[in-house]
Amino acid sequence: MIRVDNSAEKRIFASLNNSSINNLKKEVIEKLEDIESSSVRDYNDLSVFESYTNADSISIFKFKKLICKEITNLLRSKIDDNFKAELRTLRDDIYLILSADFGTMKNYLKDKVDSNSLLIYQENKKLRSSDYKKYHKKFETLYSKYLSNVKSDFKKPFFELFNDVNVCPYCNRNFINPIHKDEITKLHGANDNQSPDIEHFFPKSIYPFLSLSISNLLPSCAFCNKIKSDVDTYTQNCISPYEMKENDDRFRFEFDSIDTDTRKINLKCSDTIKNSEVLHLDNLYNEIHSDYVNEMFTKHQKYPDVNKKFLKNTFDLSEDEYQKHFCNYYKEEEFNKHPLSKMTKDLYKHIKEYGK
Repeated sequence: MIRVDNSAEKRIFASLNNSSINNLKKEVIEKLEDIESSSVRDYNDLSVFESYTNADSISIFKFKKLICKEITNLLRSKIDDNFKAELRTLRDDIYLILSADFGTMKNYLKDKVDSNSLLIYQENKKLRSSDYKKYHKKFETLYSKYLSNVKSDFKKPFFELFNDVNVCPYCNRNFINPIHKDEITKLHGANDNQSPDIEHFFPKSIYPFLSLSISNLLPSCAFCNKIKSDVDTYTQNCISPYEMKENDDRFRFEFDSIDTDTRKINLKCSDTIKNSEVLHLDNLYNEIHSDYVNEMFTKHQKYPDVNKKFLKNTFDLSEDEYQKHFCNYYKEEEFNKHPLSKMTKDLYKHIKEYGK
């Protein structure tokens, strides 16, 4: 797991790229920052931009209009009055859902869970209403048509928010760079574009109203998206890459034992955090990357006394020296550039401590 930027500028994107739209996007980001610096935090203040000429080119205004239209259609249909009341509340909260930071969005979700909201999937089929199915289908269609579809005007701009994230933020193992072919490089019969999966941290199958919430969306490798699937990350108490902090010890790699011919990797998570179990990261790293890990520290294994002294004397190993020795990034903010960067740094720190 690596940290991903969830600042205001990483939550607003536009379907077109020109000076007038870019200026509007900048204004919206500044307004969002003002809202989140206020003690009130009224995300509906963003509505001031709705009448602007290019508003539909900005993600939150386009998605808000589409969602409100579908909610209005649902309210006109034959559904339960209690369900209608929840939909009206949801409609009032759309700006928060679409643009809020992860912490605010998660608190909103907690309120919904605590109130046993009808808008959340019920495992018990007897409690799952036909009204829920209608509403779920509406949000699934909106997401599929206006964000994940290859023809969507917002898909490429969404991935451009993550231009600095080259590897899957969940496993830090696989590259996830999208490919957008121009007319010159296209081959007959080949796919024009390829992109990583769009992963819903809180599953859209359980929480449909978060289907287009930017703070619930991340690029991921296909493996993590499939293995995570519809696991309820809220009830399982998983943490999002958006929640990771600098030098976050809730999620770190260590050697099971250093003085062995073959070292096993332990992925240490806080007792209450279930990311490793949900994504099977412990097994993945040991089964697939054990050769890389053991080769990385061959010198220490072959010349233990010399290397213990080396590690002790290079406690302040420079960034250049580290990169030459381990062929990976040293700074945490660059872990998103190359696979296995967090594991390499964590294990380096562990074996360095051993050398003291």
